[in-house]
Amino acid sequence: MPVSPHALVLDADNTLWDTNATFRRARSAMIQVLQGADGEEARPDGEKRLETTDVLYRLSQHLPSSGGEGPDLEQLARAAAFYMSGLRGGPEAGIQTSRLRWASEQVRAGRQPPGCDRSRAGRQPPGCDRSRARKAAEAFRSALSAPPPLLDGAASLLRGVQAWRTARPDRRTSVLFSEGAPDRLEVAFDAHGIGGGQYFDDIVLREKTPDTFRDVCHAIGNAVDLPEPQAAEVVVIGDSLQRDIRPANATGCTTLYCPGDLWGRETPEAASEQPDYTLGTLNEALRILDL
Repeated sequence: MPVSPHALVLDADNTLWDTNATFRRARSAMIQVLQGADGEEARPDGEKRLETTDVLYRLSQHLPSSGGEGPDLEQLARAAAFYMSGLRGGPEAGIQTSRLRWASEQVRAGRQPPGCDRSRAGRQPPGCDRSRARKAAEAFRSALSAPPPLLDGAASLLRGVQAWRTARPDRRTSVLFSEGAPDRLEVAFDAHGIGGGQYFDDIVLREKTPDTFRDVCHAIGNAVDLPEPQAAEVVVIGDSLQRDIRPANATGCTTLYCPGDLWGRETPEAASEQPDYTLGTLNEALRILDL
C-alpha cells in the first residue's frame, strides 16, 4: 500500500548520486602519481605495488581526520608511499593489516617515506620525492571536483518529488539532509540543479543524530499546513542503516533503505536499525510513495 507523507527527507551521497565512484577515481589518481611510470614494477617481496583503491581507502581509516571528510591528503599520500615501499613493521609483518597500521604509524610520527636519501644511487622507491605527496594530493582533489553521476532511479525520483511538491505546496515539503562537505556537495548541486529550490524546500548539512532529525521534523511541522504540525508524516530515504535509518527511526519517521556500493547491503544489528522498506533501486520508491 502506498505511503502518503507530508514530507520527504532524502540523503545525498550514495543515495541520489554515486559519491563512492567519485572517491574511487580520486584515489586512483593519487595512486597513479605515487607510482609514476613504474606502477607495474614488482615490489621487493614479490607483490605488486599498490594497485587498487581499496588499500588506499583502508589506509585512510588508520589516519586521523583533518576535520573534513577523512585524513589530510598529503598524509594519506605519504602513508601510501610507506605501504608501497616493500618494508614491513611489527611481528605480524606478513599480514596486510599490520602493514597498513605500520604505514599510518610512520606518518603519525612525522617520518618521510623511505629511500629519500638524495645521496643514494639508483632508482628511488615511489613517494621518495617529497613534493610527490603534494602532487598526489592535488590529483586527488582535482578528480574529486568532477560531479558524481546520479544513481539508477535518482532522476525519476527527483522529477517525482518536484511534481509531488508542486501539486500541494501548502501540504508537502521536501528536504535534502546530508553530512557531506559543503564544497564537494556544491559540485553535485550545480551539476544536477539541486540548490535552486527546484526539488527541495530546504537543504540541511548537519551530523545525523536523533536530535538533528527531530530538529528537521520540527521545521517540517512548521512548514506544512496541518492542524497539528507534530502529526506530519515524514519519509526518510537513505543508504546507511546507522547514519540514516537508525536516527530517523528514533524520530518516528517512515524509513526507506536503499543500499549502495559504499556500505553494501547491511544487516540491522538491532530493531532500531530495521527499515520500514528496503529498496533495490530508487525506482521502487516511486511506487511506494505513489509519485
